[in-house]
Amino acid sequence: MIYTSSLILMFLSIAILLGVGLWHLYEDYKHKQLINSIFHIDETQILAKSEANFKEEYRVKLARAGLKQKDFNEIVLASILAGLALISLIFLLDLSAMKNTFLLFLGLGIAIFMPFIYLEEQIKARIKRIDNDLAIFIDLLIIILEGGGGLNNAIDKVTIEGDSVLGKDLLEESKRFKNEFITYSSDIAYENLAKRTGSEAIATIVGFMRLSEETGIGVKTIFENQAGEIKSAEMLSIEKKAATMNIGITFVMFLFILPAVIAMIAFPMSADALIPGFK
Repeated sequence: MIYTSSLILMFLSIAILLGVGLWHLYEDYKHKQLINSIFHIDETQILAKSEANFKEEYRVKLARAGLKQKDFNEIVLASILAGLALISLIFLLDLSAMKNTFLLFLGLGIAIFMPFIYLEEQIKARIKRIDNDLAIFIDLLIIILEGGGGLNNAIDKVTIEGDSVLGKDLLEESKRFKNEFITYSSDIAYENLAKRTGSEAIATIVGFMRLSEETGIGVKTIFENQAGEIKSAEMLSIEKKAATMNIGITFVMFLFILPAVIAMIAFPMSADALIPGFK
């Protein structure tokens, strides 16, 4: 019975893998030119005017995650190998039908969905790193602007000399923004910056910078206000963590410390009952 179930699972897994492989081959054939244009795109190529389709969405996600073609291909290959390794346990181990089914679906899930899950996690981590450096970056820009420098000069100066206090993600984005700001129109540079980073804070700054161009408000004033808002939000986040820390400490105390204290008190008191004649 177990041997028959294993054979059924084996043929089922092979059929599913063949189906997934044929589907991917069809998609690769259908989007061959599209995939090639995605993987061979120039890093500074314009993003804002592209058509809202699969190519645009995929390219923006890779940019937000800070990944290249080689990086993502390695992730896909590692996920497929890990999934196949789990599925191979079905034929190597004598497990029940339920466990074999679990291994089958777990292996398929890792092989198919893990690259996209990893991509989303990388996007979130990169946005967080950019947001953490944003307040310091704006403060440095304000210092240069107060000294009489222009926006392009300030961005260039911070990008070149700010690597000791800023992460590479924000520095790379500032360099790209400066190049696009000089090469293309400001609207394209602003929109590309917001798309590539995916940061709500940067999207807000971009909106205010556009407003500055339309109304004539100084960029330094916008940066000062935005830096203050970012610092206030960070302080509020710290205060929330501090407020919830007491709850966590209390939980840990009741879970680990209090039972030990009770045991230290209760065991000696019950010694006579557990060991008659114990003094």
